[in-house]
Amino acid sequence: MEIKTFATRMIHQGRLKKVSDIYILPSRENYDIAFRFHQQIRPYHRLSQEEGEQLILFFKFLADMDVGEHRLPQLGACSFETGEQTIRLRMSTVSNYRHQESLVIRLLYPLETSQLYFLEKNQWKILQEKALTKGLHLFCGPVGSGKTTTMYVLARQVSNQQIITIEDPVEIEEEHFLQLQLQESVGMGYDTLIKLCLRHRPDLMIIGEIRDEKTAKYAMRAALTGHCVLATLHAKSFQGVIQRLIDLGIKEVDLIQGLSSITYQRLLSLYCPICQGECDPYCKQYLKNHPVLMVTQFEYEGRKLWNELLKKIWLQGFITEQMYKKEYMD
Repeated sequence: MEIKTFATRMIHQGRLKKVSDIYILPSRENYDIAFRFHQQIRPYHRLSQEEGEQLILFFKFLADMDVGEHRLPQLGACSFETGEQTIRLRMSTVSNYRHQESLVIRLLYPLETSQLYFLEKNQWKILQEKALTKGLHLFCGPVGSGKTTTMYVLARQVSNQQIITIEDPVEIEEEHFLQLQLQESVGMGYDTLIKLCLRHRPDLMIIGEIRDEKTAKYAMRAALTGHCVLATLHAKSFQGVIQRLIDLGIKEVDLIQGLSSITYQRLLSLYCPICQGECDPYCKQYLKNHPVLMVTQFEYEGRKLWNELLKKIWLQGFITEQMYKKEYMD
């Protein structure tokens, strides 16, 4: 098997099916490849041990990872061409106790505003007005809920201004932004890069993730000095965002002055009227006619309006009762 041909076909199939992640995982004698579509994982192919290792080596080379390092976890990203289209890939490797390497590939899709917010367009308009003002704007939600995509779509609304992004790694390529990538090995972490970026007089700054006290401190400092800062933060709810920032050492007085908005979002699987129920992820009609819905809320309005919107789209038939109960915030 020609590894490059197989890899191209695999990514092409994943893109057509709109999968979020591709897993290349070792077993005792083989490598199993699976596709993730929302919360469902479906098997795609099985390779021999040698073929699986070659496939992982191929992607590590493309993502500028150390191909000679198999023990330590690595992160990387690259742009991958499948035919006439290019898709951005984010990759992560880790080895098991038998020193067999595994690879997870996140597929990053160039989404348009209409695809993200086709039910609640007024929300998108309000979010545009709020999130492009001075202060710290946080985007929260589970892994794979489209937080980075939302920040980039918002930032693209800004014209003739200096926009700087700091990520680990860069997920979405944007030629009009100054995009920086973490290099922890030479001391270039989030905190250091934020300080350096402020000297470049950015009008808008995107921080990939606030995950420690130093990053939280410098992100808030940038907001308090009059910059517009968009950043992601892992929290389970609106209330959890505030507590998370306090745990990271942010004073309440700084929260009041510097925190301008909180956006919490989820990607929900839509009810498919064609299949009359839980739709198969590979249903072509579903993929064609029913884009994924992103539900968003802003500021401190919290779970009340979240639950109201969730109930609304359930009653309109866009999600199942099971999905409604699962996502309802108590």
